[in-house]
Amino acid sequence: MDLKEYFRETEAEGLKGTRKAQRESYGWWRRLRWYQKPTIAMVNGWCFGGGYGPLFACDLAFAAEEAKFGLSEINWGILPGGGATKVATELLPFRKAMYHAMMGENIDGKTAAEWGLVNEALPLAALKERVTEVAKVLLGKNPVALKATKDAVRRVGVMTYDEAEDYLIRAQEAANSYDNEGRKEGIRQFIDEKSYKPGLGAYDKDRVKA
Repeated sequence: MDLKEYFRETEAEGLKGTRKAQRESYGWWRRLRWYQKPTIAMVNGWCFGGGYGPLFACDLAFAAEEAKFGLSEINWGILPGGGATKVATELLPFRKAMYHAMMGENIDGKTAAEWGLVNEALPLAALKERVTEVAKVLLGKNPVALKATKDAVRRVGVMTYDEAEDYLIRAQEAANSYDNEGRKEGIRQFIDEKSYKPGLGAYDKDRVKA
């Protein structure tokens, strides 16, 4: 995002311009959040303020140890927008979220991993290799089950246990209706054929009959 454009050219158009820019960016992050396939953020530089929107929208996140994260808005007299405040409270414990938002201090990739903003922090030279490794593992999973799983993790966090239980039953039924043969093949390879162990890897989805 071009901040000069956002804070000068957009604001020059008044509330209409600001709301338009917000709709566009929030809409993009929403599409990313519910995207059909797994998504991975790879942070190798600066991730500030509104950058927390796409960071949270991705299902997994990895960072270089040298990367910098921050909610610097308090330092120039504004509220952390772009969903950044919500992201902080979703990913961080309350005290850390409050400190992060109110102090305006930067943290590096190592601290971001310790706090829970990202899954892992690695030396920059190893970052791409690790993300590629994770992506290859995900490619081996059942895509229907992956979509249902990523949606479920995002949905159930705001539900009561009973609501989540009901939702997950219906989600499993819906996933089965789309890919029942894939589910049957996974169970067949595990229970009948004993060709793999679920705790140690995924079934061979390429063997599912068309």
